[in-house]
Amino acid sequence: MEPIVQMNKFEIIDMPGMNTVAFLVEKNETEKDKGNAYLSLQKIQCIDTQEDGKIKKVFNVIKNGDESQLIVLLTLTNNKAILSTGELTDKGFMATETNVPLSYGTIYNQEGVEYKEIEYTPTMKRHFSIIDTQTGEEIKPVLYTDEVTGEIKGRCKLLPNKPYIVLELRFE
Repeated sequence: MEPIVQMNKFEIIDMPGMNTVAFLVEKNETEKDKGNAYLSLQKIQCIDTQEDGKIKKVFNVIKNGDESQLIVLLTLTNNKAILSTGELTDKGFMATETNVPLSYGTIYNQEGVEYKEIEYTPTMKRHFSIIDTQTGEEIKPVLYTDEVTGEIKGRCKLLPNKPYIVLELRFE
């Protein structure tokens, strides 16, 4: 019997001191037709298992028909971050140079607590993600309604003396 939900799966092996985080680049053609940003980032949860001192991470993504899905990988180490992209199909993950309009940068604040404002798309998707480089966790924004514009926005709390990585889909 075939499963109800079709999944694509890929695995990553992290060496000691590494932490890989994966994101699915979601496309929304309806939003593109309306003139809005049509790409968004969605963090992919994984299942970790220990194997010979290494961490094996298994990522499962719901299939999008026969279409390949764009994946962004961020591998964090003690002193650097490695960004790579690829495509996920029935045959698995294939690292490629894709045309994802992705930019990245770092945030480091030595002052007090800092708040970053985030705009959401009308479908409640974000076109960027802030990652804590020490834990590999995504910083989740607190949602609120902007009193002036009536738009839904988010506010991320960034702690002092802590480095963060920002992944952002750029639209011209």
